[in-house]
Amino acid sequence: MPSQGAELRSSPQSSTIAELLSEHARERGSKVFCTILSDGSQEGPSITYADLDAAARALAARLLDACAPGDRALILESDIADFVVAFMACQRAGVVAVPLATPTPIGSASRVATLRAIARDCAATVVLTGGRGELRAQVTRFAPEIAALHWIVIGSTGGTIGTAPDPPREAACVRPDDLAFLQYTSGSTSTPKGVMVTHEALLRNARLQADGMRLDADDVVVSWLPLFHDMGLIGKVLQTFYLGASAVLMPPMTFVQRPSRWLAAITRHGGTVAGAPNFGFDLCVRRVYPQERAELDLSSWRVAFSGAEPVRPATLDAFADAYRPHGFEARALFAAYGLAENTLITTVSAAGTRPRTLRVDRAALAAGRLTPGGSQEIVGVGIPAPERRLEIVDPDTCRRCPPGSVGEVWAGGPDVAAGYWGRPEESALTFAARIAPDDDGPFLRTGDLGVLHDGELFITGRLKDLVIVGGRNHYPQDLEATVEAAHPWIRGIGGCAAFAVDRDDGERLVIVSEVSRPTGAWAADAADAVPSSTEIDRAVRSAISVEHGIAVDDLVLVAPGAVPRTSSGKVRRRACRAAYEAGELRPAPLSLAGPAQEHEPVREGVE
Repeated sequence: MPSQGAELRSSPQSSTIAELLSEHARERGSKVFCTILSDGSQEGPSITYADLDAAARALAARLLDACAPGDRALILESDIADFVVAFMACQRAGVVAVPLATPTPIGSASRVATLRAIARDCAATVVLTGGRGELRAQVTRFAPEIAALHWIVIGSTGGTIGTAPDPPREAACVRPDDLAFLQYTSGSTSTPKGVMVTHEALLRNARLQADGMRLDADDVVVSWLPLFHDMGLIGKVLQTFYLGASAVLMPPMTFVQRPSRWLAAITRHGGTVAGAPNFGFDLCVRRVYPQERAELDLSSWRVAFSGAEPVRPATLDAFADAYRPHGFEARALFAAYGLAENTLITTVSAAGTRPRTLRVDRAALAAGRLTPGGSQEIVGVGIPAPERRLEIVDPDTCRRCPPGSVGEVWAGGPDVAAGYWGRPEESALTFAARIAPDDDGPFLRTGDLGVLHDGELFITGRLKDLVIVGGRNHYPQDLEATVEAAHPWIRGIGGCAAFAVDRDDGERLVIVSEVSRPTGAWAADAADAVPSSTEIDRAVRSAISVEHGIAVDDLVLVAPGAVPRTSSGKVRRRACRAAYEAGELRPAPLSLAGPAQEHEPVREGVE
């Protein structure tokens, strides 16, 4: 296990994923690339780098019999081994991979609509799936045009792990600027769009993450994140692959059902690198019980990074406090900021020390200024790496903001994606922005609001999600954090959406919050007494008034799972607002006196 100050090994010489796969098979073929825990605990198949190369070559040959380099292939497979082989086969064949969530349940109208929209948008010609191809028959009923595409069953003949096929036909030489895959955005703030990620961008971003977190080939990555999501695919699987390291992977639902499985896998396999969105760390605090914690040894875990949604200092503190007795060191915590348009990582906090937090004046921040000292705590997400250009820009004038001012985060570097698939005008606006008046650029407009303090980036909100009441800006995640702390029966992180609705006399603040019986030993007293909706309503309105100085115009208490989320747990505020405006949100019955149980949210979106 490398130390925090260890000298990093030289980066791979390959310039594409396909070249790197050959390099790994040649230099470390017998090394285990990943071990799969199919049920979250039981050790299943292990895949070596040689296995992966052979299976990818075989499947690539079948791909090239069905399509040409540059064509798009949908990957619809939840089995980890089949998914990884399918993705690598696309890289071998020069085919553009389009990883997607399998629409489960298959009859879900919103998920099927998303699948059809993406297949149409990217003009897919091939579908890669596993098992015996059962999914095709099910898709026929809901999306016949997708069922009519050429389907290849990953594990039927060729592409099966451990096979030794005849040397197959190879694609034309894949170049660094060729597309490796399309990462469709989650739709958390808009209609999903296909981000064009090149081989060069993937490898450059992997290098940035390796340097920032001091990773190398001796690391063991442990992950439960879905592979169709950029944090799971790029941040875990492809990062492991880039390093020539080893990974331990489990299906997402095994973690959701029992979060202790993730921590137990880190203990059992000596995991050194593991990360999750904020809600993953929160679940480990709330739903791992003392008897489960007693068996944990997390002393090997040296990189624990939080990303993909706002990083909350209180969550990191609670996690560090809960697992300090079990070998976890707070200095292992990292806060990362990124987005699909920047491949994955934009900045990451410094190694060897926990993320920096800063208390600032809430009113000044709402007015667009960072003033240290105050009641609001924000967390730093790192100092830009040497290759990263980062500016804070006024989104209206496209001029640099004065020091200490909040503005839109603009990023530049060789790992920025190539644009949105089939959307040249939107790509030009987002990926080729220039700073006035000297025409400096190009920059990626992230759509996120942030501020630089002592050279470090602090994210303060999302440009399009700002709630403006009485002429003052309010960040929705701050309002949501206040709501979640207002009453024990308000669901924890990710169960609340704050947004504004336009009315004739101005914007009105609406809060939609899930309610359920508290769980965990800490909540025993609160779980026994069933509150009235009036009690919860009063607590929320009072907390918002005291903390933010504004009134809640409408509070809607809903059942667990009713607040729309992306697959990575981000609240889909626009979707929630649309449901509110359409009258589709039904109040939660406060027959919450039923048996205590943990309800997990429905994950929407395509990340």
